Amino acid sequence: MRGRTQRCTENWLTLFAALLLNIVSLAAAPYAFADCEPSVALEGTASVDCCIPPGECISAGRAVYDYSMSAKVDPDVLSISTQASPWHLYDGDMRIITVEELAEGAKTKIRDGVKRIVLVASWTGVAPDRNGKSLAQKLSDALDGFPVSGMDGFVWIAKDGSVRTTHQAFTIKQKCPYAIHPGDEVMVSLVPGWLIAFEEDYIKKRNSEGIMRAGAGWDIFMLCPERALQSFEAAAALSNAIAAYNAALIRLERGKDGDREAATKLLTRASKLGDKKAKARLQEMNRQGR
Repeated sequence: MRGRTQRCTENWLTLFAALLLNIVSLAAAPYAFADCEPSVALEGTASVDCCIPPGECISAGRAVYDYSMSAKVDPDVLSISTQASPWHLYDGDMRIITVEELAEGAKTKIRDGVKRIVLVASWTGVAPDRNGKSLAQKLSDALDGFPVSGMDGFVWIAKDGSVRTTHQAFTIKQKCPYAIHPGDEVMVSLVPGWLIAFEEDYIKKRNSEGIMRAGAGWDIFMLCPERALQSFEAAAALSNAIAAYNAALIRLERGKDGDREAATKLLTRASKLGDKKAKARLQEMNRQGR
């Protein structure tokens, strides 16, 4: 994927089918946006263009890493920077991280004297619906009320490591890998999000890694876990273990008729592919009988 040329020929729009007149849609042709209207409050617009000339640009993903290293460090605060949506946290491989896993990892830092946790990840401070809890609140609950805060929108990171959030309803960008001029601010959620524009290419080439990462983009950037599930299951059918694991977790969270059975099949497939987390989750489900 990194070797793709940065051609800037097709404009693309990321949310709301009604706005897609004369613009190349990010949605793969068979899919509609019916399940993609975000439950979080969005407003305004933001535009992120191709970086031109490409030879003077750097990967936005690399910039996020470098910028994060420049952030001020407070020994009393555990700052956790990762990709996220209101529903899920992701690791660098685009595998969903459960709140329970994150809590276990944080306990050592808490014993070492950390006073609070900050999730420097998009939408982690916002409940996905009126009856739900934010990921920050869920992590706090898992840590017996330990102070945890999150972000209230899409995170942007600056060169000095400082962050801000926005709540735009859509982002217009041209079809090209997300790159920036050195020193420019980065929209963190767009780092996986730009891959959605190439999902049809990945499907045609049976590129399971690309499809899986586009699936993460649907959740993180488009705020559409239902559409992410479709991509994860498509990649799982091509023997991508992480995609199968992610799809299983989303189905278990959703809990509709048939979801448990489908999740069991997905975890079984991932387990046979050697995925240790899928195997552990499957064993846990079998023990608990649910």
